[in-house]
Amino acid sequence: MTAWLWFAALVCGSQAAVLPPPWADAKRNPCATHPRGWLMLYWPADGKCYTIYKKGYPCSETQELSPGRWGGRTVAECKCPPGTAQLPHSNVCHKLFERGPCRPGEYFAPVEETFNKRGVRQGMCVRPQQCADSTLLYWPADGRCYHRLTQGPCYPGTILDLGTDGLANCTCESGGPNFWSEDGGCYAHYTRGPCERGQLFLPGGRCGCDAYLPHYHNDTGACYELDTLGPCTKGHVFTIAEVTERGSRAECRCKSFHARAFDGSCYRLYTRGPCKNDEMIARGGRCTKVPCGRGRLYVPERRRCYRPGAGEPCAPGEVLAFDFEARPALDGLSHNGVCVCGAGICASREVASCSSRKGAVTYNNACHLLHTQGPCAVDSWLVWRDDQAKCECRPNQTCDSIQQKES
Repeated sequence: MTAWLWFAALVCGSQAAVLPPPWADAKRNPCATHPRGWLMLYWPADGKCYTIYKKGYPCSETQELSPGRWGGRTVAECKCPPGTAQLPHSNVCHKLFERGPCRPGEYFAPVEETFNKRGVRQGMCVRPQQCADSTLLYWPADGRCYHRLTQGPCYPGTILDLGTDGLANCTCESGGPNFWSEDGGCYAHYTRGPCERGQLFLPGGRCGCDAYLPHYHNDTGACYELDTLGPCTKGHVFTIAEVTERGSRAECRCKSFHARAFDGSCYRLYTRGPCKNDEMIARGGRCTKVPCGRGRLYVPERRRCYRPGAGEPCAPGEVLAFDFEARPALDGLSHNGVCVCGAGICASREVASCSSRKGAVTYNNACHLLHTQGPCAVDSWLVWRDDQAKCECRPNQTCDSIQQKES
């Protein structure tokens, strides 16, 4: 159980018995004997008690006091709060996936190896990846590209646009072409936005539905956002189906990787759908016997079954995994196997981009941040010496040997 879960359980209370957190032990935390001491940590530098997870003194203004290693009387340390990190040799925390301390056009990214262990969470400045064309913007938080002036990954009432810092931002400009004065939000054109069902948010800041739009649905006499469920039934998508000289027209069609079954509905391929218990939906919408035994996944291209995690039949560096796009609660269990990044070629992609990351170096075919422990032994760190990355003993530390840490 993490420290945050301990804290939540203590503050909220519960009828069930909850084990006390380590810092509630007076032998490890002298503050535990004080009134409400289970909410305080001992700070050895001045011998005083401070509230747990409080920002500011004795930490920096952006750090919070967190439970540390439970050895002796040192039971507190300063860490960056969730969603933030710090540069090496700094105690200032910056928000991740924003510009922060970086140059224009760069964003502050987490150094994953420091987030997977206790201690200081560090970040580094990196440049966004390039998207396919200028109509798309890269969103660092999930590593995907989204269309400009759409909601994209933003919360409702804002749209994605390029900020003055050269990065994608969720924004809403008052009086702009996407502004809706009634609620003060911004919405992408030709989406439902703030409008009633059957209407679209149109240029000029109005809700409406025009019969000449491809979004128009003849049967209901209403307009729906393209590539959504719209007026369709489960398993369908309202999408452009016809393009003529008179214009485009949308209609309900089976979603991608779905097939129309004998009952007229669309179901995700290689799930049960309306078939019998031991059957699945195959291409063409027909029910076919599940070809795989328990614990195996079906690979349609090979027409064979394989064990999850196996390298075959995937490309070098990839392994077979469950279809992560299938939603068991809605689609049912999927028998489809997909290849995902494992090691090898996938790891080499990270190494190839390592040189473009500020303060990062390649060491033993992996990308690491300088002046962190990285692949080195305890009390040592990674430095750049004689035109190469090396493990050296940290200042004021005594290292018996400098070697790569055991994996």
